Amino acid sequence: MRLRNLYSVIVFFLLSCGTVYHPTSVKYSGYPISGGNVADTGFASYLKPFRDSMDLTMNEPLGRCGVRLDIKRPVSSLGNFMCDALIAMANEKLGAKADISVVNLGGIRRPYLEPGMISRGMLFEIMPFDNMMVLVTMKGEVLERFVQEIAAEGGGIGGFTMRVSNKKATEILVNGKPIDLSAAYTLVYSDYNFNNSKSLKGTTSMTTTNYLIRDAMEDYVKKMNKAGIAIGENLENRIHVDN
Repeated sequence: MRLRNLYSVIVFFLLSCGTVYHPTSVKYSGYPISGGNVADTGFASYLKPFRDSMDLTMNEPLGRCGVRLDIKRPVSSLGNFMCDALIAMANEKLGAKADISVVNLGGIRRPYLEPGMISRGMLFEIMPFDNMMVLVTMKGEVLERFVQEIAAEGGGIGGFTMRVSNKKATEILVNGKPIDLSAAYTLVYSDYNFNNSKSLKGTTSMTTTNYLIRDAMEDYVKKMNKAGIAIGENLENRIHVDN
């Protein structure tokens, strides 16, 4: 027992007498990087088949763009194209009977498409995120409030038109008819945008899908190409702004 106590005293003494060090300064040094490193040709050869396969996939022509599409406000022809694709594919692939669609311009990462071939890689550049299509059913009064948000912030739209003055929407026409505040409408939307929407949550019925927005765009471009139609027709004049 005494021996154990003696050991305890010795350990305590050694610990209490130890020197404690604290840093007083920090010094950074730069390391030059040159281009003289030798490439790993073996690893490059290993990757080549995968790179070639990826290039073939991404460069595959899917259809044609007839006019320049961009994300300029207030009329975004590129956003409107995406909305048309969502409505068409939701109705064809899912039997949704969708009325309208809206695309947040902040989620479009390629700012334009030039006239010419549309490749799969271009669609990935436009929509690099794996956002899913959702179907949102709401009353016309909720839709009217939602459209007012779009009028203030801007965005791609499909299935409806409006006039905007001082960021307020008037003359809202859904499929050419005045909005009916008591009717039910189906919106094709992004799951990400729905989850971040204050006006839609709690006031609507949402149905999830496993359909990627990017896949819907690809299916739409292929469908139009098969019909001999270039992307870009009837994408203007959906938002009329009073100066």
